[in-house]
Amino acid sequence: MVHPREKSILAGAMMSSVPNILGRGVYTFADAARLTGLSRTRVREWFVGSGTDRGRLFSPDYPPEGTAHAISFLDLIDVFVAGQLREHGVSLPTVRKVYAKLGTDLGFTHAFCRKELLTDGKSVFVRGLDKSGEDEIYEALTRQKAFPELILPFLQRIEYERMTAARWRITDGVVLDPAVSFGQPVVAEAVIPTYILAAAYHANGKDAERVADWYNVTTDAVSIAVRFESELAA
Repeated sequence: MVHPREKSILAGAMMSSVPNILGRGVYTFADAARLTGLSRTRVREWFVGSGTDRGRLFSPDYPPEGTAHAISFLDLIDVFVAGQLREHGVSLPTVRKVYAKLGTDLGFTHAFCRKELLTDGKSVFVRGLDKSGEDEIYEALTRQKAFPELILPFLQRIEYERMTAARWRITDGVVLDPAVSFGQPVVAEAVIPTYILAAAYHANGKDAERVADWYNVTTDAVSIAVRFESELAA
């Protein structure tokens, strides 16, 4: 019997028109909604729009396959950051303008995946170098220099390589890495998908020690996976 999460992964991985999936992560809109805490409707609207692209915010890395849609890890981080900015008081029009402007200023498609991004919860800032090579922070839209007092904790869970999001430590002990298991959540300690350990736990009388022995992991790893999957399902 195929686990629903495996069906999701396989559906994305088998999209025949999508090149170079490996190492980029594959997620459905439902996956993105669960992982970011946003509604599935909101995620879909941000990628597909409503009507004639109304409401669309991002262009996904993968083209649709009929009515099926899949997004990459960088798409997922864009959605996550946009959702957090909205939750912390940044208006949607500002999010939209900042995303477009940062893409132009930084010369990078996934503007919200860049390490330069900062916020104080109301405005969005960019960390960079001025003409003399000195560090500076400026407001993304006005380019006025600023000194935000707060870097929101959600940005601190993202690990960067070459200034671009590479991994997302979504919670303690669980990481999303596009180079591992198509970017699905894995227990960091064991690099095993959380849904596999959680499913084994529930299928075997909630015996964490038996599951830990089968997969050669600690009981803590099993507990982390079970807790994470339970929170996703809540």
